[in-house]
Order: sequence, then C-alpha cells, then structure tokens
Amino acid sequence: MSRLAFARRVVVAAVVCAVVLAGVAPFAAVSAAGAASSATVSVAGVDSVGLEETATATLRAADVPAGAGVGAFAVNVTYDPSVVSVRVADSDFAVETAAPESGVLRIVGYTDARSGPTGDVALAALDVTGESAGDATLGVEVDTLADADGSAITRTTADASVEVTGGSDGGETDGGDTTDSPDDPGGESDDDTGGSSGGSNSGGARTSVRTSASNGGLAVDIRNAKPGAPVEVDLSGVERGGVRVDGLSLTLGAKSDAKLTVRALDSVPDGTPALDGGPLSYLDVAHDVDDSAISGVNFTVSVSKATLTDRGLDPADLRLYRYSDGEWRALSTSVAGETDDEVRFTAVSPGLSVFALAPAPAGAAFAVTTGSLPSSVVVGDSVTVTATVENTGQTRGETTVDLTVDGAVSESRTLDLAPGETRSVEFVVTADAVGRYDVAVDGVSAGTLRVDAESTPTPTATTESEPATTGTSTPGFGAVTAALAAALAALVALARRRT
Repeated sequence: MSRLAFARRVVVAAVVCAVVLAGVAPFAAVSAAGAASSATVSVAGVDSVGLEETATATLRAADVPAGAGVGAFAVNVTYDPSVVSVRVADSDFAVETAAPESGVLRIVGYTDARSGPTGDVALAALDVTGESAGDATLGVEVDTLADADGSAITRTTADASVEVTGGSDGGETDGGDTTDSPDDPGGESDDDTGGSSGGSNSGGARTSVRTSASNGGLAVDIRNAKPGAPVEVDLSGVERGGVRVDGLSLTLGAKSDAKLTVRALDSVPDGTPALDGGPLSYLDVAHDVDDSAISGVNFTVSVSKATLTDRGLDPADLRLYRYSDGEWRALSTSVAGETDDEVRFTAVSPGLSVFALAPAPAGAAFAVTTGSLPSSVVVGDSVTVTATVENTGQTRGETTVDLTVDGAVSESRTLDLAPGETRSVEFVVTADAVGRYDVAVDGVSAGTLRVDAESTPTPTATTESEPATTGTSTPGFGAVTAALAAALAALVALARRRT
C-alpha cells in the first residue's frame, strides 16, 4: 500500500469513528462533484418475515454513476422496534454501527480502494427479525454518500415495507399475544391487547420480551435471557393511586425463560401481612423463576407530586419495601429525577415477590438480647459478655450499645444495621476486685457476676539434697537434720574443689 493510500485510509477511518460517536455528517461541506445522474439508496430484498424469524435484506445504492464510485457513506435505517429489529450482518465495506435512539440503526462505512464500486452497490447486508405481528417501514436517511476523494454523490432515497406474520410460536396473530402468564394458564387474559418489546440478539437465540394485559395487570413473557445480561421490561401500564411502575430490569444468573404477572394494588394481596406506615401502593409480582436464579432486579417507579402533597410526604422519605421470608424489608431506594408533575424513583431488589411503596418510619427500632455469665470468677480473670442486636424497624439506622457494670458505663459499641439485620457484639470485663456486680447491655441484664479472692496455696520449700521424709517425725528434730545435711553437702563440695 502506498503512503498516500495509507494516509487516506487513516483519515477516512478517523472520520468514520467521529461520525459513529457524534452522529454528524462528515462530508456535509463537500460540494457535489459526482455525475449529473443520482444514485438511489434503499433497503431491498425483504417484504415479509415470520414472527421471531430473521430474513436478510440489503442496504444498497443503485445506479451509482461511473467514475464516482462509493468510497464512504453514513446512513440511518429507521424502523418500528415493536414490530422488527435490524442489525448489520455483513458488508464489503469497513463499517461501524451505532443506535443513537430506539428504532434507529446508524451505519457508517468506507473503503480504501482508489476507485469505489459503481452501478448497483451493496452497502451492507441486514438481518431483519420479526418481533410482533404487524407492518413496519424500513426508512432510509442518508447523511453521506461520497466517492473516494470525499466528493458527494448525488442521491435520492426510497423506503421499503415489511410485514411480520405469525410464525414459530403458533397461535400468535395480529393484535394479540397468547403466551401463558403465571396467573392466566392457557394464554387467555381479561383484556389481551398484545404488545412486545425487543431484546438482545447477540450470542445464539435472541432474547425476546412480550407483554400483554392480564388479570388487571401485565403478563410478561421473557425468552432466552442471557446470563448476566439485564432484560428491560416496560411496565408503564401498571398504575394505581398516583403511583406508576415505569419498568423493571431483570438479570438472571443463567440462560432462562421467565414469566411474570405484575399488578398494582390498593391493598395487600391475600396471604401477605400489611405493611405499617400507610403504603401509597402495593405491587404484586407473580413469577415462575426461583429467586436463586435471579442476580438482581431494578425497579423504576414514578409518583405524582399531587399524591406526595396530599400525603404530606417528602420524596426522600419514600422507600420500596419487599416482603420476603416472613417479613417486610426496606430496599435501597433513591430519587432518580423529577418533572413538573412527577418524581421518579429507582430501587434495587435481590428478588421478586410482593412490594410496597411507603414512607420510612422516623427511626429504626432495636432489640437487644444477651448471653449468660459464669456464676463466679476470681480476681484477675476476664469474662466475655455477648449480646445480639437486631434492627426490628423498617429502615436502616445506627445505635450505640452500652455495657454497664453496676449501672456505670464500662464500654460502648456503635452499630449500623439495615432493617431486619442482626449482629452479635462482644465485651470483655476484667474482674479487678472482690464483690458482686450487676452486668447489663443496653439496659438488658446479662446477670450478676461474683468475684472471689484468689486462693493462695501454702508453698513447700525443698532442695535437691533434702531427703524425702516418710512416716512421722519427732518434734524439734527437723531443724537439726536439715543443718547436718547442709554441713555435709558443704564438706563434700569443698573436698571436690581440692581434688
């Protein structure tokens, strides 16, 4: 490759990257230098596709004038994402793609050939996948069509239409989704309006999400979820009492299908105890996937400002609660934004069940239980006092736990606990003086500790040379015997030194 060609390739590649990232037309300022005739850019080769099936179409530029040759292009393909999804499958050009918004696929390509192709030029092969039964228009918006020198090629555009027909699922026709829901076996719903949203199509069978009205809420059918990849579900039709559930993002730990039924309720569902504090709304999420298979759930919820004003609530006080393992637990909830009419919240949950949006209590509540003490110790011994502290409230809080001995604070520990969290804490008490002491943790008695004096055994002094005594001894002879033994030992030692 010549230096000139290499330089051209570097420049064009840099421009292509800028176009993908910024969404601008790089050759807008270049004057048209092509032939008088114009090329026509369109999507061709597909007019129908089956539901959840994929057909190949061609993004092409027809009638490219001789001598012009396509060197670079920037084209937006527009479509209805609820009916079809579109991606680039192949191209003879070096291409980059981007999705600046839903229903727009931006394709930027170039070639380093000194003279690009002319005539009927295939810019890229496209995979068109049917998402729901209906008709969609594949629109074409050309920002750039230029030759190898960067001169614009005169062009026009032509849209195409594609029909999505009932296919692989069987029983799905225009205007309805008969997928079974957890609360609606057999696929019949109270008010089945049909609907769907697309998903990822990378790595094997593509992820699909379909929603339909069911049982006063929405039935959601998720298929081919990829491990660790969030699946976005639009729930904007679920609303009650000034609270609207905008959507949820569900992440599964393994490739799986999942079915949900999501309902907003004024009162708690049967079999679940009510949450204290006057919830604004309950949310019941029936599901057929075990929580152990769920990596995480993110909710987005909007509350009207009128509702907040009527209830005298500060947005910062609201929490989303989840009922699990026999108790209500507050979830991490934060204000994500607001409009003139609404405040939007996000919350993170480890699983699915029954939820409630409610004001958090003014403070957390704590319960302390203690272990037992030994009945007695001696001066100098150390005793470990254990206590268990539980946050029995419905919001996270901080508490200071005091160890008292005869009412005087001996040591303190500060704990930060989430709702329902339990933690053990240990204190060490050293017995410094004889007596009886009442020991308590945060006012809860651990018992009475008795401290005794240390027992002092009478020592028996012996030496290595002192013979052991047995039987009875005669009073007064002990000292004499000891003196004789000492003298004998001295004489023996002196004799050894002299020899």
